[in-house]
Amino acid sequence: VSSYSWNMAARSVRSFVRSAAKTPRLRAPASQKGVFIRFSSSTSNDPDESDFIQQSIIPTMHYQASLPRLPIPSLDDSKRRFLSAFEPLASTEDEQAAATKVIDDFVASEARKLHDELVERDKANKQTNYVTGPWFDMYLRDRRSIMLNSNPFLLVQDDSRPRYQDQLVRAAVLLRSSLRFRNSLRANLLEPDVFHTQPQNSATPFFQKLVRQLPSSLSWYPAFFLNAYPLDMSQYQNLFGSTRIPQLGRDRLEADDNSKHVVILKGGHFYSFDVIDNDGTLVSTTEMYNQLKLISLDNPPSVPPVSVLTSAERDTWAVLRSRLEAENGETLKLIDSAIMLVCLDDDSPDTFGSAVHSFLHGNGRNRWFDKSFQLIVDKRAQVAVHFEHAWGDGISILRYVSDIYQDSLTSTFEPPQSPAAPARFRRLDFKLDSELLGAVENAKAEFDERAAQLNSHHIEYDKFGKQFVKSKKLNADAVLQLAIQAAFYAQYGYVPSTYESCSMAPYRHGRTETVRSATAETTDFAKALRAGEDKSRLGELMKRASSKHGTLTGEAQRGRGFDRHLFALKHLAEEKGSTPDFFQHSSYQKMSHIVVSTSTLPPTEALRFGGFAPVTPDGLGVGYGGND
Repeated sequence: VSSYSWNMAARSVRSFVRSAAKTPRLRAPASQKGVFIRFSSSTSNDPDESDFIQQSIIPTMHYQASLPRLPIPSLDDSKRRFLSAFEPLASTEDEQAAATKVIDDFVASEARKLHDELVERDKANKQTNYVTGPWFDMYLRDRRSIMLNSNPFLLVQDDSRPRYQDQLVRAAVLLRSSLRFRNSLRANLLEPDVFHTQPQNSATPFFQKLVRQLPSSLSWYPAFFLNAYPLDMSQYQNLFGSTRIPQLGRDRLEADDNSKHVVILKGGHFYSFDVIDNDGTLVSTTEMYNQLKLISLDNPPSVPPVSVLTSAERDTWAVLRSRLEAENGETLKLIDSAIMLVCLDDDSPDTFGSAVHSFLHGNGRNRWFDKSFQLIVDKRAQVAVHFEHAWGDGISILRYVSDIYQDSLTSTFEPPQSPAAPARFRRLDFKLDSELLGAVENAKAEFDERAAQLNSHHIEYDKFGKQFVKSKKLNADAVLQLAIQAAFYAQYGYVPSTYESCSMAPYRHGRTETVRSATAETTDFAKALRAGEDKSRLGELMKRASSKHGTLTGEAQRGRGFDRHLFALKHLAEEKGSTPDFFQHSSYQKMSHIVVSTSTLPPTEALRFGGFAPVTPDGLGVGYGGND
């Protein structure tokens, strides 16, 4: 695990622009560089006074109805792209020939009917896209533990002001900023996510007023003509008050939009208190701090860490939760419905490796892995956000983290010398029978064993940055991916199935697509490097690899990858009770077994780094980023 990250929507938007430019009467922007700009029309932006982080002129969901829909690739294109991606993975010509035959047979038989039905279903469900439903289903049917196998984290930048390097002060300030964010979201006053490629034209008060006057069904089009690209915001509905409920066979997502309380985890103990008064206003930062202070002073007897059960395999946890609900239904409901969960950790990791382990899984006793996200604040006031992945991807979490971090920097809160308010919190105690006590012990042992299998390493290279790479007319992301491929080949002597995440946020209900960054071109370079060929030859091969990577990334960003298309066909076939031979063939299985999972995060003021675990037991999770 290195610094975890996601592709911001920027690269997807740039590629989307190039695709849209081919449409008659639509003009491509002169520059593909862009920015996300936040407007604030609020009368008071003081986080300690105003209940809203933003009061946008354009409603939050104003663009949603007019966002373009994700295209379905053709069968022939997906076949061609699959075979091209499999070529460097094939050990022999016979293996490549076998892959060609099995996909040819599939396309000539079952695939046509499945594809046609997929298209018809897509036409009948224009409010979404062809892959979103199956993608949710894939996450919710996965029976593995979501700890490490799914949930990632982001580490937030420190606040350099001495007063805010206190755990409880920073927790209180960020909690209030989070609630201000939620209020703006619920009131449709949160600034919509828009990528401005020519901000001098689109990031203006005139643009806001113009778009605000249009119906939602038309609002995307003037933004597009001004080279501004709204992004999907449907995932935000599951950000607050949301949790994943374990069930046999398939979990479900549950959200409560009317909650008034938050839950605090401290030393394995749960506490709940209201953060919204009866009149709907937020309680003050001082009051939040007072309750956190009183919670920190509470010294209850040690209890079995029930929270570790959320790290168990999902069917196991589903059975145990059903038993747990018999005597603890109200407690579970308070945790599930809480606006958010704040973890006050007793440790304070001071190295990269210890931070990765602390925020990616911790000790299992002070986490509730089912919650949509957890705001973690350790003893040194380091802050991380750990989130469950089924409900959404990195775009919404990145926006949330960025906004509350920037908001917290404007806080002037000064903590009282001692908490003056009475305790308004409620400690949530679980009642456990002997069977549940034994289950907790088993879950603890399994958690410790699983966590001990994870290794983390970190490297920073400071000889050159992205601008140097670009000056050589190379794609910076391609060069980093090439380094990963070359290193893996030098170490292990074969080409791994590799995944690079690509955001589909420019499309309605867009999730992700896969960039298959292990190519014939990266393999040629890796082999030449290992063989010690001269720099001239290596430079030529590097340019070829960079060009191919750019082509693949562009195709994926325009919805022209093959992974999600084949995934949707497979899901549809299984829904009908059969699995075509192609999906059971060794070539598809090899492609689906991701050995190297990668993702990138551009530099941002709000984030230090993040982490995610490998997606297969024999795999690597490689996060990376580049500075200018």
